[in-house]
Amino acid sequence: MSYVKSSLGADEDILMVARFPWPYHVVAWGALILLGVVGVGVLIWALMLVHFATTESALTTRRVVYKKGLFTRETMELGVSTVEQIELHQGFWGRIFGFGVVEITGTGDSEIRTHPMADPVKFRRLVTDARSQDRAIAVDPAAQEPAPAHA
Repeated sequence: MSYVKSSLGADEDILMVARFPWPYHVVAWGALILLGVVGVGVLIWALMLVHFATTESALTTRRVVYKKGLFTRETMELGVSTVEQIELHQGFWGRIFGFGVVEITGTGDSEIRTHPMADPVKFRRLVTDARSQDRAIAVDPAAQEPAPAHA
């Protein structure tokens, strides 16, 4: 079971789990095929597969979660209500193949920089949508109604 699934709170749902883009998988398998003869390719391939398996970025209805680590675990979590800024970093190849890094800054010093992910624009849009919905829920509609006039 993934860290994100195991850490879900009550009434919290996963909106998107980021995955590594396909060019990264091609590089891993390419290293195995091209450099596997010398043994270096096997090491590069194994390290990349471990990195793919032990790194998670996800968006839930309440949080942005980033987790990495095999023997130790490092997590960074940021509530969607505390998100102040979202940046998308895509280089030339990222634009062509549809991958990039999303950097999310929250109140205070909190910041999450994701791993390179496929479809970062969708992730960014979903964070923005979740933030808007969270703020809409935080406003109590009953508090917005004017008090009835007494005769």
